[in-house]
Amino acid sequence: MNTRSFSTIGIVLKRVNVGETDRIVNLLTQEFGKITVVAKGVRKMTSTKRAYLEPGNIIQAYLIKTKSLPLLTQARLIDDCSAMEQSLQAFRQLTQLLEIYEKLFVEVEIETDIYATLLQLRKLVILGKAPATKVRDLLGEVIVKMGFQHPHRVKIFYYH
Repeated sequence: MNTRSFSTIGIVLKRVNVGETDRIVNLLTQEFGKITVVAKGVRKMTSTKRAYLEPGNIIQAYLIKTKSLPLLTQARLIDDCSAMEQSLQAFRQLTQLLEIYEKLFVEVEIETDIYATLLQLRKLVILGKAPATKVRDLLGEVIVKMGFQHPHRVKIFYYH
């Protein structure tokens, strides 16, 4: 068995174009936390992975370990954002949520209940059933489970 290749399921957090046909993609996975992978040739019109690597989609990524970043060889779409209401507010809310995930997590395994809450939040935003208070409460819950102080209970001290 080839130990250099592995597969994982993750949320596409962000993507950055590199060169003419490649992309660097950040995924949030339960097993590895946030990982950065290289998707070679994904920007070609003939690429089968092109539509799967959009922010907010959940994919199964087949990867090969390399000396630097893992190389994405295949991707299978598990859940996309097509159910999202086509409004600026919905896109903004999803983008903000993905940005928070991007900043909050590092390359470390994520506990099952935290990851489940993250998936639930993503689903609520996509379905348009996420009032700001619900999103705020669930994010606060995730932050507390990670061992940080709840954001609403932070006291700010001013020094004069």
